[in-house]
Amino acid sequence: MLAGSVLFSCKKMATSEVPPNQLTNDKVFTDTTSLTAATAGLFTQLATVDANLVRNLSLYTDELKTTAVSATNTEFSNSSLTVTNSSVLSIWQNLYRTIYMANAIINGLKISTLPDGAKNTALGESRFIRGYCYLYLTRLFGDVPLLLTTDVKVNAAAVKTNSTLVLQQVISDFSIAKQLLTTDYPLNNGKTTANTYAALAYLSLASLEAGQYNRADSAATAVINSGKYSLLSDLSKICTENNSEAIFQLWNQNGFSPLNSVAITGVPPNQITGSLYSAFTSSDKRKNIWISSITVSGTTYYFPYKYRQRTVTSGLNAEYTTYMRLDEVYLIRSEARARNSDLSGALADINIIRNRAGLPSLALITKGDILKANLLERQLELFNENGSRFFDLKRFGLIDQTLSPLKPLWKATGRLFPIPQTEILNDPNLTQNQGY
Repeated sequence: MLAGSVLFSCKKMATSEVPPNQLTNDKVFTDTTSLTAATAGLFTQLATVDANLVRNLSLYTDELKTTAVSATNTEFSNSSLTVTNSSVLSIWQNLYRTIYMANAIINGLKISTLPDGAKNTALGESRFIRGYCYLYLTRLFGDVPLLLTTDVKVNAAAVKTNSTLVLQQVISDFSIAKQLLTTDYPLNNGKTTANTYAALAYLSLASLEAGQYNRADSAATAVINSGKYSLLSDLSKICTENNSEAIFQLWNQNGFSPLNSVAITGVPPNQITGSLYSAFTSSDKRKNIWISSITVSGTTYYFPYKYRQRTVTSGLNAEYTTYMRLDEVYLIRSEARARNSDLSGALADINIIRNRAGLPSLALITKGDILKANLLERQLELFNENGSRFFDLKRFGLIDQTLSPLKPLWKATGRLFPIPQTEILNDPNLTQNQGY
């Protein structure tokens, strides 16, 4: 995206040595152009996490199956990870590497003499990115080191912080980010950096995870009522660049996303599971538009088709990797309202999503039925997006009963990923998660 990412380089995460080309106060924090490039580098770095994380979490649950044969893929498909899984290590290291970069900017801005506008934007974006990374770390690993400094000695001896406290920091970061950022997206770069409403959308998600339902409802409502976003009528366009439904995307140089599952030839390597395919009714537009198929040697294979481009694409059909959409904000608010016993409000939000998919409104009465309907809509609306299914099953307390019949090697401790063995060897104060 921009060259800001080259300002940082580190081989490890929590135990990282000081990068040889670390940001220096006399350069980045006294020059607006350099600071802008540095914060842009945060979003570039975030892209290194996404492709493996999303696809692997879909394999880990009941969304995808794969023909790709490797030890890493097999472990995710079986929902039985080991402490040496290379993808788990990559996810952990890249999230912490991004946090290190954000901390460097946050701390450097404390002594910056740049204009307040430039500092506020950089600080808001850095807080947003740090909040995003810690949100995913604690949802994946539970208790994790909460690093708010670039001090190598401190980080190298870090201990785990309780996940409740990590979520509090996440909520703080998003709350500060939404105050510092503007309602417009910076740099005229579409929606590939954060604005106030992107911070609010993630604040609503983090608050939902923390059980703070009033805050989740309020933040989601602010996004919905902003008038800045609208649900697309054409479901084939939900991942296109800068579309009206997108709230946060990442730029792709060639106009297509690494999350695309379309096979160039032959059998698609990542396919929709039978359980997901059968969860859709025949009249659901999402089934017909977001799932495609190919027949090879007489066998039909179904695969995700939210991302459609596999070659260099520009213009209105260019696709960006999409992290947050307005539809998810409606479903976050619906769940928060249901858990707060605002059943009519919760049901209204579900029906907005259903009606867009060509389905009739539901007339449900009980809290349990509305929450069940919410979970189903999340499954159908958000499949193969951001690991949503994994996190939803955990939050609803249904992960064991859902995955156990499908995954013979499933254990209840699989609700958390293992801490990579490499990181425990680097930091003897780290302890392994239960079951590994």
